[in-house]
Amino acid sequence: MRVTRSIVSFVFVASTLCAVSAQAQSNGQLVVASFGGSYQDALRESIFKPFEQETGIKVVEATGPSLARLRAMVKTGNPEWDVVEMLPGDYLKLAKEGALQKLDYSAMDSKTFADFPKDVIQPYGVGMFVYSKVIAFNTKKYTQANGPKSWTDVWDVKKFPGPRIIDAGNTFVPPIEYALLADGVPANKLYPLDLKRAYASLEKIKPSVVKWSTTSAMQPESLISGEAAIGPATLGRIEQAKEEGAPVDYVWNQALSEFNYWTILKGAKNEKNALKFIEFASRADSQARLVKLQVLGPLNTKAFQSIPAERAKLLPTYPANAEKTIQLRPEWWAETDSTGKSNLDKNNAMWNEWILQQ
Repeated sequence: MRVTRSIVSFVFVASTLCAVSAQAQSNGQLVVASFGGSYQDALRESIFKPFEQETGIKVVEATGPSLARLRAMVKTGNPEWDVVEMLPGDYLKLAKEGALQKLDYSAMDSKTFADFPKDVIQPYGVGMFVYSKVIAFNTKKYTQANGPKSWTDVWDVKKFPGPRIIDAGNTFVPPIEYALLADGVPANKLYPLDLKRAYASLEKIKPSVVKWSTTSAMQPESLISGEAAIGPATLGRIEQAKEEGAPVDYVWNQALSEFNYWTILKGAKNEKNALKFIEFASRADSQARLVKLQVLGPLNTKAFQSIPAERAKLLPTYPANAEKTIQLRPEWWAETDSTGKSNLDKNNAMWNEWILQQ
């Protein structure tokens, strides 16, 4: 009798596992593209793997969602990717060009998005996480007590002497907003950006800039080594360096914040699975898992219920930090004139000419 029961039990378990396996296979897959590195490692652990476990849908990862590459994919009518993490400027351009699939919110649980800011729930994309650029400094040179507190201070090389590292003008976050804030433009009057005034401001700091950074890794590296004493830095990288004992720190005042979007490419093969993924990734528990691994601000405010207090205080959307930050406006950068040139195009042209000047 015991043997018989064991056999029956074994057959039942085996058949159940086979059924689950068959269900997982039948649920198909989707391709999700992001930006690689430790960030995508965190996405994998906090969102991709839990999504696969819950739904049986396999996540195939991809990296490198550049604007040119995305346009080329959509043009074929048969894009290789389904869900794409998209920079805000790219999102605005591709949505305008009709290259993105309009999201069917009726196919997703509306409760998931109840605790999101309304302006991040867009027809063609959903806001993901907030990231910030902060004013950072080398603590062998400055401290919280005597260090820079504003962009005006960053530009004040007499009061705060030492070499600077500043973002290059043709990078993802050009130093235009920094330069205007340093020149006394109030945060609520930044836009429309006065590019000529910004470059006049950059001219003032230029002699003290030891390096114009082209990647987010360059800034903490220069600040840690002492090559630069002060400069903007991506929050996640500078906080990680600080936690590892590097001689760096930062202030929240006048930090510049922005967020990327989850989007679906027009013609995506796995649209239904893509919608399931975006809903899952937007849940409070999913966002909480990620920000425990990366210093990013959850847009689903309910996520803070699952985030330890000490961790929450480091994040851009933590209320005490959010009230000190300035939200970038990618829509201004994406605006075009009658010739089709965007404000970003105009800035890049000005930068290329300006940086060659002695």
